[in-house]
Amino acid sequence: MHISERQQQILKILEKETFTTVQQLADSTFTSPSSIRRDLTVLQKQGLVSRTHGGATLRASGVQAPALHSRMSKNVSEKRKIAKTASSLLHDDMSVMLDGSSTASFLLPYLAEHKNIILFTNSMTTAIRAIELGITTHCLGGKAVLGSAVLAGDDTCRAVEKLYVDILFFSSQCLDHCGVISDSTEEENQLRRCMLACAKRTVLLCDSDKFGKRALFKLTDLNSLDIAIFDHHYPELTATCQIMI
Repeated sequence: MHISERQQQILKILEKETFTTVQQLADSTFTSPSSIRRDLTVLQKQGLVSRTHGGATLRASGVQAPALHSRMSKNVSEKRKIAKTASSLLHDDMSVMLDGSSTASFLLPYLAEHKNIILFTNSMTTAIRAIELGITTHCLGGKAVLGSAVLAGDDTCRAVEKLYVDILFFSSQCLDHCGVISDSTEEENQLRRCMLACAKRTVLLCDSDKFGKRALFKLTDLNSLDIAIFDHHYPELTATCQIMI
């Protein structure tokens, strides 16, 4: 199927931004919104994008989070740095919740250094590694998300709602300069909202590769959290949440 040069440009923008409005695409390509809408119609018919109210996003195959084994090998040094910083928040006798992100899983060796840690996670991979490290572990049940080892859905949310843990460490795909945290997977977003409501302290773990990006589904704002931990400074960020680096 033929794709015009401008349509290729639109796809490249969506690969970077995940979700973009018609007006933003028009501004970026120096063309009219009506032309962008026609381009999006063509791309939608070819199965490359999904139209949403006022904009578009790549089809699910293009925007879903990579498999955990792929994410575990990406930005490893940055994630280790973030985990080391986050470890200062740990102490003995804590109840800890980790979401299904690869970033959160880098905390496992630090959890293993403390006594009487009770871990809750929706990642089967994280749970198995935690058990191997001798950590008392509860794997939250549910449905596998997009064929991965990460669990979510109503059953998982119901399990989380029965808890009130000392601290939650989580990540997400995108963080823009206004402090909006977003993700392309609504099921994981729904679960993270439940997790945020059931934790005394909430900590975002975010490497700089996610800075300045937006995904289709908003999770929350940085200012509603207790702490955010980065591997580098984010000069454009306007949020006032406590930042650790």
